Amino acid sequence: MAMAKPSIQKIPRAGKPLRFLISAMFALGCLLAIIFLYYSGLQVYISVITAFAALIVTGEVITKTNGLDGFFGLYMLKSKRGLSLIEKISRWNTPLWKGMAEWGGVLGFGLLSYIIFRRQIRRRTMALGMASIALIVLLVVPNASLFFKFLSLPGLNLPLLSQFTSATIQLPQPSIGIMALLAVSIIGGFLFFMIALLGVAAFGILAALATAVASTVTGSTGGYAALSTQVPGVAPIIPGLTIPLFSGILALFVVLVVHEFSHGILAKVAKIKLKSIGILPLGIIPVGAFVEPDEKQVEKLDKDRQNDIFIAGISSNFLLTFVFFALTALMIIYVMPALFRPDVVVAYTLPGYPAHNVLTQGSIVYDWNGYHVSNLSSIIYAAHNFTPYAVVTVNTSNGNYAFHTNSTGKIGVVTELAQTPKAKGPQNGLANFLYSFFVISFVLNFFVGGMNLLPLPLLDGWRIYKNRIKSKRTLYAIGGLTFIGIVILALPWIWIL
Repeated sequence: MAMAKPSIQKIPRAGKPLRFLISAMFALGCLLAIIFLYYSGLQVYISVITAFAALIVTGEVITKTNGLDGFFGLYMLKSKRGLSLIEKISRWNTPLWKGMAEWGGVLGFGLLSYIIFRRQIRRRTMALGMASIALIVLLVVPNASLFFKFLSLPGLNLPLLSQFTSATIQLPQPSIGIMALLAVSIIGGFLFFMIALLGVAAFGILAALATAVASTVTGSTGGYAALSTQVPGVAPIIPGLTIPLFSGILALFVVLVVHEFSHGILAKVAKIKLKSIGILPLGIIPVGAFVEPDEKQVEKLDKDRQNDIFIAGISSNFLLTFVFFALTALMIIYVMPALFRPDVVVAYTLPGYPAHNVLTQGSIVYDWNGYHVSNLSSIIYAAHNFTPYAVVTVNTSNGNYAFHTNSTGKIGVVTELAQTPKAKGPQNGLANFLYSFFVISFVLNFFVGGMNLLPLPLLDGWRIYKNRIKSKRTLYAIGGLTFIGIVILALPWIWIL
């Protein structure tokens, strides 16, 4: 007599309220963990690794609890909501969307766009694109340094960053380097711009690495110090840990959603069916967004219409770069001076220098060796002619001090511009939030647009090059060199961490 097989009952999935409660609890725990790590003062590598671990665990719990598609902490939140809005927008002004894609092609590839897009670029669009490239290189790019004010990497105190903390708009100051960068951008757009930055930065880091290796052979440690002062080209951007939490998340959300919406709009212009729209969070941080088109219909389009879809997201990012830069300028020129008083404060002091552990971090500097201090330029002017072992007097909000400079003529003080409220009130917090959101948004839009031009898989540029480069070997060789350049930019983290 055959024995009956025991029946295995499936464990029913938790109800919707319970799934929401579990997800919310882990999300809140992840948020609190990131906030704790920011204020803990732990070393960079511990904070970054722990934050990523918290994000991955939270993402995995949310994925498994809610039955979502995902892996390694990343999960997809899909929806059909918003698709009708994309379709309505695509019908609003079809020539405008096509023109924006064309303009983005010029910004992305400069004069080469005339070849890449098979000479379909109109002359007026080419002229507008060239003017836009000049404006971004001469005006927007120099002011991208405002972002360093909001880039907080625990344990990373590089003197090189101190010059990037002034909350003022820098006017164009043409130099050989800037003009060379402009020429490169005119020829090859911001593709060549990004490649030039990768190349120059990678060369500098390799030179510092060679010095470090040579110093090891000779028994010196100076080379490692040289490498540790290189600013990494690859830095973790985690809202709440390395950039402001709420303005950072909002900026990331805007960058990603507008980028993907633009792909969707150009897809609908080309009569392509859209299956879904959504975002791709890692734990609680949105790191991607997507519009899911019918890929079979996309593949049936001619290469030029496909490229219009691929370049659309990049175009929108460059357009938002202008928008948020203008908003940042308005904040700096009109809003911030009305609410805040700019004070030059001590950001930190350098170990081994006379002022280390003497001047207090955050102290307002009123007078520097007889010069009244009103901005960072006055500090630079007052300190530019110091000689070794000279006496330097510093008048601060915490007292008056006198130092003897060291053999380099320095006392080791790094200053920054702080905004002190003129009066108490909620308007100060709102102004700071908007200012940080605008600055982070204009910088992220520029670099997301530029990075998407690079010949790397999963980026928009990769699909454009696949449509134009027939040799897979050539395509992968270009992509491989680009990837190697990015890896080289990350090398300083080995010494900084």
